[in-house]
Formats: sequence, C-alpha cells, structure tokens
Amino acid sequence: MAFIDELAEVGGNFIFTRTEGGASLKPASGSDADLASFQALVRRVRDHEGDGFAIHIDHVCSDRPGNLVDLLVLQIDD
Repeated sequence: MAFIDELAEVGGNFIFTRTEGGASLKPASGSDADLASFQALVRRVRDHEGDGFAIHIDHVCSDRPGNLVDLLVLQIDD
C-alpha cells in the first residue's frame, strides 16, 4: 500500500482531503494538542516525500510560536 493511500485509509488525528492530482492534510482541530500531534505526521510525510508525491506547500502557523506546520498540500504523481 502506498504511503498516501495508507494515510487516506488508516487516518488519524488529522483531516485528509483528496483532490484531483493532490491532497491536503491538516490537524483535526485548532487545539494546541492536535497541532502538536500533527507535527509527527509532518515529519512522516517529509520522510516519505518522493514516494509518489511531493510537498507543494507546508504552511507554518502564524499565530503560534515554534514554526509549527498547520497545513500540508501535496502534489500526487499519476
């Protein structure tokens, strides 16, 4: 199973939205706990970049310290 397919099927404490040619991932809510746990997913996605997808945007949260990513937009290879 491809990493992206695993994210979509298994899920977790995040929201996965598939679009034509891409996908987006964001924390399940705006809570500090969800944002903090989302960082582990960000690391996993970065580690798997190139496995059928590329990170198009990794948006850093502007209202919290620590350079926390609150949105990933992926370009998925066909």
